[in-house]
Amino acid sequence: MNVVALTRYKVMALACFMWSIAAVFYGLDYLQHTVPSVLIEPISASIGINYIDLATVMSIYFPIYALSQIPAGYLIDKYGIKQTLGWSCLTVSLGLFCMLVPVLSAIVIGRILIAIGSAFAFIGALKTISVWFPLNYFSLFVGITQSIGVVGGLTGQVFINHLIVMSTWQTALFNIALFGVLWGIIIFFLLKNKPTVAIHSLSPSVTLEQCKKDSTFLGIIRDKNIWLLAIYAAIMVGTVMNTFAELYDVLFLKKSLGMTSQQATYITMFIFIGVGVGAPLHGIISNRFSQQSIWMRWCALMTLIVFLCIPIASLLSAGMSVLILIYFLLGFFVSSMLLSFSIARYCYAIDSHGIIFALVNTIIGFGGFLFPLVFGKVVKLLMMHLQLENELLLPLFLLAIPLLISLMMTFFIQEGKKLCP
Repeated sequence: MNVVALTRYKVMALACFMWSIAAVFYGLDYLQHTVPSVLIEPISASIGINYIDLATVMSIYFPIYALSQIPAGYLIDKYGIKQTLGWSCLTVSLGLFCMLVPVLSAIVIGRILIAIGSAFAFIGALKTISVWFPLNYFSLFVGITQSIGVVGGLTGQVFINHLIVMSTWQTALFNIALFGVLWGIIIFFLLKNKPTVAIHSLSPSVTLEQCKKDSTFLGIIRDKNIWLLAIYAAIMVGTVMNTFAELYDVLFLKKSLGMTSQQATYITMFIFIGVGVGAPLHGIISNRFSQQSIWMRWCALMTLIVFLCIPIASLLSAGMSVLILIYFLLGFFVSSMLLSFSIARYCYAIDSHGIIFALVNTIIGFGGFLFPLVFGKVVKLLMMHLQLENELLLPLFLLAIPLLISLMMTFFIQEGKKLCP
């Protein structure tokens, strides 16, 4: 093994180690997302309030998380991943400790602290990849990071519920918080802000970005391409994941095919499995194309087609095996939206990547708020004016309209040398 190859091997091994530190924090963030669904009932019983009121109070997390994205991106760019991820991990842990106090005000404070700390997790993981890996590895490791989050989401409820059964909800929450403290210390001691060698020069298949765009905050928010990518990703996630998979899918399957809650939940799980499988593979596949946006366009088309197969399959009374395949493919293709982060960073200096990722993630977050709200209004409107046997069937067909818009947007997204002035 020659000196260059050996150096590249050592740098890549160190890069994987640094990424794993940030990725575990993101996994912890995803794990704590599952806390409310499991803990609402025992906490409400402990403090003596209705579980619906408690759920409403705990939902303060979402607007705080969305509003914290831009400041998080700015701080990551300014102070580096070591300090920001270390303190944010400790902030999440502090919030979890606050929730141990059986007082409503303490729970509110805890949720606010968790939201602020969580805002750094995904952006910090992306910034770590951007800093430590050659350009052509970015999409792959973003996908693997997302897969770690999906695994955390799928296993988190089971894990937390097991801890509750073994002891109490306080013990379960305390253990998670304690792990967060320990991981925050690990971040401070082991994570480094940047490598000591120019890692991009070790990847001969990728050239350095010769042309940099205006990397100021105003320059970034004026970039139409960033907005196209962000809105495209927000539509993909907001319609398929936030509106369909996370809210209405189980109800739709029960109403249209007469499934039990357990059967419907089992089928829905395959959307998330598809995301976990597809997220890293899109990075590998897209690198085979001259431009990543080409594969993004194909995936947007397939997302639209597969999504339309769901209401059609219900009309045809399709079996569970067919539905499992459809749901898996839907998750697989919709996870291609992660490529928007890869394209958005192109032609911008690494020092501004945090704010770019934050801006895209903020728009995705607002999409997750807007699309379920609009879809719910549409369902209520149709129920008032039409007598439908299944009130969710027609709205699902209408939900394909924004997916068609996202497909059309991919034709206007620019990439590569076309981005540079």
